[in-house]
Amino acid sequence: MLKHVVIALALAVGLAGTVSAAGPQDSVFSQKYNRNGKPIAEKPSVLKDFIEFRTARGFPDIEFTDKEGRPVRPSDWQGSLVLLDAWATWSEHSLREIPHIIRLQERWNKPGSKVKVVALSVDLKKKRVDKFIEKHHFEALDTYYDLKDQLSDKVPLDVLPAFFVLDANGHMVGFVRGFIDLSDPTVEPYIEKLAAKYAAPAAKTAK
Repeated sequence: MLKHVVIALALAVGLAGTVSAAGPQDSVFSQKYNRNGKPIAEKPSVLKDFIEFRTARGFPDIEFTDKEGRPVRPSDWQGSLVLLDAWATWSEHSLREIPHIIRLQERWNKPGSKVKVVALSVDLKKKRVDKFIEKHHFEALDTYYDLKDQLSDKVPLDVLPAFFVLDANGHMVGFVRGFIDLSDPTVEPYIEKLAAKYAAPAAKTAK
């Protein structure tokens, strides 16, 4: 319990530092939205470091690009529970995690699904990413690109992969940094619980 409190405090300090450095116009994380109530009980041990917020926070609506260079924003994914995995070609833990991200995308990224699994490359060169994908036979990975390095100006990305959970309103309800064993059989049932709680737009906002 103490460890979770420390992690939550560190996250809050990190986000606050990011906001302070960015300026008041970027204080998206200081915005509080709907209250989430108590965290989901019986969290899997592999997700022990995942922090579920009691109050949803803002998330930057940054413009990324898809594989064809078309623009896309997190607001385009509203209406679903979004699992956004920020990764990089130079991150060994990202390399370990990508096969599991592909499997989750195949499981959930379908028409009518309440869950969308988003992979976001934070490398600055698309060719490097594409070569990495080809080298490791990750062609099935549906990834977006942050080629302008915008996300790192808004959130702490000193540890990758970094996993953000957004509700149907596009607000952040959870966060964890570092490798997660997404192949563990307890992960998908937990994601289903998150979807049941957050995949429907919330009408109320926090004061």
